[in-house]
This record gives sequence, C-alpha cells and structure tokens, in this order.
Amino acid sequence: MNTKDQGHSDELNEAMSQAVERVRQLCRGIQEATANEEEVWFGNLILGILNCALLDYYSVEIGARKSIYLAAWGRRNLLELKVITTYVLASEKNAIDFRNDLVIDAKEFYEAMTKHHQASHKKLLTTLSEIANQEKDAIRGAVEQALLKETERGPQTGATDSEAATYKQLMVDFGLKENAKPKRVSEIARLISEEAEFNPMFKICSKIMHRTVLSIASSTTRGSLDEAIPLLVDSSACDLLSIYESINVYFRERGIRPPEN
Repeated sequence: MNTKDQGHSDELNEAMSQAVERVRQLCRGIQEATANEEEVWFGNLILGILNCALLDYYSVEIGARKSIYLAAWGRRNLLELKVITTYVLASEKNAIDFRNDLVIDAKEFYEAMTKHHQASHKKLLTTLSEIANQEKDAIRGAVEQALLKETERGPQTGATDSEAATYKQLMVDFGLKENAKPKRVSEIARLISEEAEFNPMFKICSKIMHRTVLSIASSTTRGSLDEAIPLLVDSSACDLLSIYESINVYFRERGIRPPEN
C-alpha cells in the first residue's frame, strides 16, 4: 500500500470511528426514550437494527484483516439491515409485518430444534446399537444399558415443543396463517424497489461466504479474493452510515413511535 492509499485509509478509519460513536450515542438515546406500552416494540426494533449494524460492521473490519469470509458475512448482513431499515420506517404496516415475522421465525426456530433433537436421538440409538454389537463382556453390557435408558427416555423435546406451541398461538392471535413464512430480505428489497442495488452485492457476498466452487477454489491460493476487500469495506461503511442517518432522522422527528401509514 502506497502513502496516498495509507492516508486515505487512515482518514476513513478516523471518520468511521466517529460514526460508530454517533451510532452508540443514538442507541443510548433510544434506550432512554420513554414511550407507552404500545410503542416499546418499535423502539426495541430500531435499537436492535442499530446493535446488529454495529456488530456486523465490526465483523467487516476484523474480516478485512483476517478473513474475507467473515468480511463478506458482515457485509451481507449490513446490506440486509439497510433494506430492513428502509422498509420498517416507511409505514406502520411494514413495521408490524416485520414484527410479526419475528413470531414466525421463533416458531420455525423451535420446530427445527425439535426436529434436530429427534434426528440426533435416532442417530444416537443407532450408534449405541452398533457399538453394543461390536463389543464384548462388561463394555457391551454398559452400552446396552445406555441404549435401553436412551430408548426409554426418547428425544427430549418437551421444552422446544412448548416454545413452538407458544409462538403458534401468537400467530393465531396476530391473525397469521398457520403456514405463513417470514419474508426474505430479497423480497423486501423488491417491495421497496431496491433490488437493483441489493441483488448484485448479495450475490458477491454469497459467492464468497458460502462453500461455492469459487470459495473452495480460492482457499487453495492465499489472498486470491483480496481484491474484493476494499469493495466490502467501503460499501459496508456506506450502509452503516445510511442505517444510522435514516434512524437518527426518524428518531429526532418521532421518537420511538411507529410510523404512520
């Protein structure tokens, strides 16, 4: 890196350090804001967006030095957060729809936990049975006892089933269909007409961070994707600033009251 590039990097780092501090100050302002019970959820939503944006920007910073895969992961998260910010600040309906997606997400999360418990318990029984057939004497007896005990216990899904049932009931209370799915951020980008900006960067990050042929091939040559790092860093800074500015302007005007339709 030449002197000119280093100077630009130092200036950008200083500017972003100040920007990050402003984001932290905004977070504190939202935390301290008072609101009636009906508005608390929206304050938590925009605070959560800002908290995630900070964490994801840190991932990009660390990734730029240590792992482009981490940088791409943080970059894609910021891309999604920018779209989500625009969406939820646009109208009360959008904000409520996104809030409702939390209920669907949680229901799917605990259902997946239950399925994992069931599958892993089945695998455990198979493994114990195979070991018992291979061993002899005392070891075989101990394994057979363990197999009998685990067979009687069954998969421990009581807690996850209960949580899933709670969120299923909330879906009913919110008027959501039983088979409702949370919106993909790509769909949200289309709804707010930002897919032209969203889709290319989403694909760039996905090609790097997922185990595509590109990412596998790049692992054999150290630094083969480093040319993408400045793009990831600079665009991440822009999105963090955009998220901050959008929420900051909104907060100054309306506090933590949900937007009006």
